[in-house]
Amino acid sequence: MHLLLGFIFSYISAVGFAMLFSCPKSSIKLSSLAGAIGFVIYQIVGDVIGDGVFLKALAGAYFTGIMGEIFARKCHMPAILFIVPGIINLVPGKGIYNTLYYFVDGEKSLALINLFDTLAAASAISFGILLASALSKSLRGFKFRKPSKRYDWRKKKKWKKYI
Repeated sequence: MHLLLGFIFSYISAVGFAMLFSCPKSSIKLSSLAGAIGFVIYQIVGDVIGDGVFLKALAGAYFTGIMGEIFARKCHMPAILFIVPGIINLVPGKGIYNTLYYFVDGEKSLALINLFDTLAAASAISFGILLASALSKSLRGFKFRKPSKRYDWRKKKKWKKYI
């Protein structure tokens, strides 16, 4: 049940951020879908692993990035239109708030613990997007095209003899 609620609320928040960032109307549904699925992956990995912040943020960002790249190719739009509204759901806002709260309150040890957890989540998000983008760039050359008639290696060439 928490996965379904996470999917719905994540989708709604991604729609809101896509509208805030003035994304084209044709990309809002798909970018929100990418964000919602990425957040569900984040929750599933969190349920399996437990308290670890890095791996679940990495997995959620990776799947959001992959889906953003796929949707960008389908819709002939830049991938950033699909990735940024989708990745907003993974940003560690509570960790940033708690870090600043503990610094202001004078509890430096708790502030540093929250700071490192927040930095780990933020670096995992950026690394997940980087991995998805690198995979997309490496697969860009593998397009299945029809071979050119002029340079088709499967045809036997007829050599004319010049005598």
